[in-house]
Amino acid sequence: MKRLLLSSLLVSLSAAWLPASAKQPRQLVSQDYHVTSTTPGVQIFLRNKRPKDLTKFEASRTVLYVHGSTQPSETVFDLALGQGSWADYIASQGYDVWLVDVRGYGGSKPPTDQSKPFATTKEAVEDFGAAVNHILSERKISKLQLIGWSWGTLIAGSYAAAQPQHVAGLVLLAPPWLSSSGGKIPEAAWQEWTVDAALKRLQTGVPDGQAEVIFPPASKKIWEAALLAVQPDAKAHNPPRFRSPTGVVADGAEYWSANKAIYDPGKISAPTLIIRGEWDELTPLSQSQALFALLRNAPVRHLIEIPRATHFVEVETGRDVLFREVQSFLDRN
Repeated sequence: MKRLLLSSLLVSLSAAWLPASAKQPRQLVSQDYHVTSTTPGVQIFLRNKRPKDLTKFEASRTVLYVHGSTQPSETVFDLALGQGSWADYIASQGYDVWLVDVRGYGGSKPPTDQSKPFATTKEAVEDFGAAVNHILSERKISKLQLIGWSWGTLIAGSYAAAQPQHVAGLVLLAPPWLSSSGGKIPEAAWQEWTVDAALKRLQTGVPDGQAEVIFPPASKKIWEAALLAVQPDAKAHNPPRFRSPTGVVADGAEYWSANKAIYDPGKISAPTLIIRGEWDELTPLSQSQALFALLRNAPVRHLIEIPRATHFVEVETGRDVLFREVQSFLDRN
């Protein structure tokens, strides 16, 4: 696989969630990459965060994260709130941490043909696989641990089912599964949305009066600024209008919203954690329970629910619980 030059290099001090034994903040190195996918012309964005002094790379301490249906990974997984981002937290525990944007999201380029929906789950798995191959080659390891959020759980789950030999552990955060809600396959390649509309959807199920309690206005401003940083053209509208590929919408209509599985969870053979927010009605508990029952070949499987949290738990006040529970799972693999 062709590798392109590093697109950026940033060294920063991180005091985020230091191990109890640490006396000084651990220095983290951040590097951005672009790698080619299997589709000609498609370049995939990867970001790596790790301790500056980390020189030995291990499968069990290497993690790759993939985003959901609208936002790129860097605006959620690497969103600096409070003491830092989730990526910072994992890296501060001595991990080699990666995030990926599939085609058309964030720093990844879309295909040349944008006359129809693109970035379907199948295409996203191809991009995800290119990211995995790059990491395995770069670090000279044979496996790594995966984290997927929302639609990203279908990407990571599909990869884990198809390539079990490369997966040391799997975290499925707020996974959608099968329903009969139906849907229409879009004709356009892009969908548009505003911050307020996206937040209302992401916090589906939050009790009255609790939305701003668990995701304060100050955090919302930081999140919107991160979105604008990767999609500055959104400022042409008031309020800003962001866009994302519609491949996931087409897949929803054809697969999971039509009660049809896009992959077989029974083929996953890695330890697996399903974790979700108590108030998440965008992907209800019943869907997580149904998926959990199908993980019949995972040597260990867990289902954890975080109180007072929605589908957007990564950036809400419940994120501390999320970080600790996922870290505990990663550390055991």
